[in-house]
Amino acid sequence: IMAPTPALLSGPVELLGLPYPSYRLLILGAGLAVAAGLYVLVNHSRLGMLVRAGASNRAMAEFMGVRVSRVFTIVFALGAALAALAGALMGPISAVSIGMGEAILIPALVVIVIGGIGSVRGAFVASLLVGLVDTAGRAFLPPLLREVLAPALAADVGPAISSIAMYMLMAGVLVFKPSGLFPARV
Repeated sequence: IMAPTPALLSGPVELLGLPYPSYRLLILGAGLAVAAGLYVLVNHSRLGMLVRAGASNRAMAEFMGVRVSRVFTIVFALGAALAALAGALMGPISAVSIGMGEAILIPALVVIVIGGIGSVRGAFVASLLVGLVDTAGRAFLPPLLREVLAPALAADVGPAISSIAMYMLMAGVLVFKPSGLFPARV
């Protein structure tokens, strides 16, 4: 006998009068909690201070007694744990397989370039921008293109243009701010 599924995770919930999958709300909440936790960790903790010191001037940090290689090992382990959490949360939504994260590698690079290499705040803002551009393109372009193209062609061309828009956004940012929207402080 299976245990009953909690009400929060079964079926859709209504947001602004529209149904939205409750599990995706859980993923959204987990993402926001992880982002807040990382912000506090990086900006308001001793470990964050050591990471920033080791990243900005490794030699000086080592002279001051910081074991930078140990700090970076901890950061690597934390990153691996967060990747595992992301994989576990995405498992029920998409097929779990080797290489399931490959589709996100190039958009992640785009987010890093747009936000500014080494900037957590920039990565956060850029990920919101890239997600907004991609989602808005996929939602609104096909209906607009159906006005001038055949429906089947509009359904194929709309998502392709929204994917290209992400790279156009990156190119536009690089033209005006080559170091990204929020370059890391050195």
